[in-house]
Amino acid sequence: MRIRIDSNFILPGLEGVNEIDLNHTHVTLWVVLEELSLRSSGRVKFIRPMTDLVDPMDFLIEINGFPNPGSREELETRLNEGDLVTIKLSPLGGG
Repeated sequence: MRIRIDSNFILPGLEGVNEIDLNHTHVTLWVVLEELSLRSSGRVKFIRPMTDLVDPMDFLIEINGFPNPGSREELETRLNEGDLVTIKLSPLGGG
């Protein structure tokens, strides 16, 4: 299954690539994020190991333009061929 990837930063291990092919029968957001982590040689972890969640202070995730908060239930969102997963670094504020 082919999933399109977009990001506001360069994903290590995926330079110049805007889609990934997965040989899973049940592709979820969890599977995609873990695959992206593996392809970055573990340099980027989207899902925190201790909580099994995406920290919204680190990343903002969207599927086909719709926000996905990265909770355990939301990470189980099933994806379809050609879906677009957008990963953005959360904006940092300061004063």
